[in-house]
Amino acid sequence: MAIELACGQQGQVHIVALGGRLDADGAVDLELGLQELEAQGGQHFVIDAAGLIYASSAGLKSLAAFASRVARAKGSVRLGGIPPALQAVFKQGLPQQIPTYPNRAAALVAHPAIGLDPALVQVATRLIGADVIVPSGGEATALGEEAARLLDAKPPPGQPEVPKPPRAPTPLPPSREPERDAEPDPGADEGLGGKLRRLLGPK
Repeated sequence: MAIELACGQQGQVHIVALGGRLDADGAVDLELGLQELEAQGGQHFVIDAAGLIYASSAGLKSLAAFASRVARAKGSVRLGGIPPALQAVFKQGLPQQIPTYPNRAAALVAHPAIGLDPALVQVATRLIGADVIVPSGGEATALGEEAARLLDAKPPPGQPEVPKPPRAPTPLPPSREPERDAEPDPGADEGLGGKLRRLLGPK
């Protein structure tokens, strides 16, 4: 049974799940797959070894060389989910500089390259008065993304800015008020005779 690789990504962290046999042949396939991820710009990796049934010294040597290369490039490699039957082999064949975790989830928790800092999201959700706090695992939920957006005045990429409400019209100063038409004088069209009759009263 050859080695099986399944790749995914969370934030800037590339997750590589291994299955099958990490022997000399599997080491070659693993190295090719990891080099392809590096060529795509990958710098941070979590290797999930939970699916392995065998690991040889050649396979572990290849994994150690990869971790050393990534460290020189200012990246990181974390290892998680080593099966109990292989833990002694990994302990002997891998340098202690590679941090190991019980499983993939533990290796991803609070990873600096995930994207959203869980502590920052916790504070932000409290600031906006939310009752639900983002889980400490640091998974980016809609609430967490909104909280992070509110802490940063700029909108997230690809999102339109919130439209501003229209401004109320500015009232004109008294001198600029439009002039009203003068009310018509009821006696304007009466003539001299009409005015005399109105003053003297009816006879």
